[in-house]
Amino acid sequence: MPARKLTFQEAWDSTTIFFVDEALETEMDAHLDKLLASSRHPRIAHENEKSVEDLLFFLREDANGLDVILNDIGLSGEKFKRTVSLLRKIGRIPGAFTTEWSVEKIKREMAHDPSLARTIATLLLDGKRDVGLRPYVPRYYLDMLNYRELEAAARSTREIRYKDSLIGTYGARKGHQVEARIASELAHVAQSTGVGFEKGRSRFVSVDVDFAIPSLEDPWVIIMSSFQETTSSGQTTKARDMQAAYTRITESNSRYRESRAFVNFVDGGGWLARKSDLQRLVNECHYFLNLQHLDMLEAIIRMHVPPKYFHQK
Repeated sequence: MPARKLTFQEAWDSTTIFFVDEALETEMDAHLDKLLASSRHPRIAHENEKSVEDLLFFLREDANGLDVILNDIGLSGEKFKRTVSLLRKIGRIPGAFTTEWSVEKIKREMAHDPSLARTIATLLLDGKRDVGLRPYVPRYYLDMLNYRELEAAARSTREIRYKDSLIGTYGARKGHQVEARIASELAHVAQSTGVGFEKGRSRFVSVDVDFAIPSLEDPWVIIMSSFQETTSSGQTTKARDMQAAYTRITESNSRYRESRAFVNFVDGGGWLARKSDLQRLVNECHYFLNLQHLDMLEAIIRMHVPPKYFHQK
């Protein structure tokens, strides 16, 4: 396909609303199956009376234990991290509070600190009844810390709840998979032309670029990508970075009389919901691509990358 600038209507009509990738679906099913398997651990079976010792054993033995408990009580990882930060600030968890712990950091600390693990187990099991926390934690959140009261949940209900907890991971993995599609196309072009690519921060722009061709040091084609199935505040930042990169490259071309190209790769139904932003991104670039037009990359590279970077015949 020859290199050309898509019109906004072409971009609009060819946008992929949902990215479907069977390998990713299989990967996410495997994550879900692990959570469901952990939820059937005999120490936390819903028909049994729950104790701090049971929860403590489960949290320390099972790598997915904390995720399962948080999903079952409906408390997000963000709210859980804030609650642990509170316990650290008021001295319930010893040690200086200098920065918030991630969920993964909390898991690691629990693994080698039995006292911390017991504090967390008690919080998750009976935090609702902890009168000492009532001045600090809104009742709406505190009432969720009630694993002791949890009734048996049907597998279908749990599956929906656990899937919902994985939606952030699912969305992020889709973005990575789409970038992998671009990288695969660039690798194919590299085989036929000898022109490679790199990722990172280039001297030509003030933000990290997703792909610099042939290199970050001397990029003649720069690609920044965004795939969004839903809207998010991150779209505004990404759009701003894309626009800033295009401006810098345009200014450089004018100053040095060069023909470096900036490519916006933007796709997903979340951008259809931001029509004015999408229109701006189509306008403010040298080329606009989406999944339906990836085969245009080779023509763009051949048009803008100097001959010295190609295979010498």
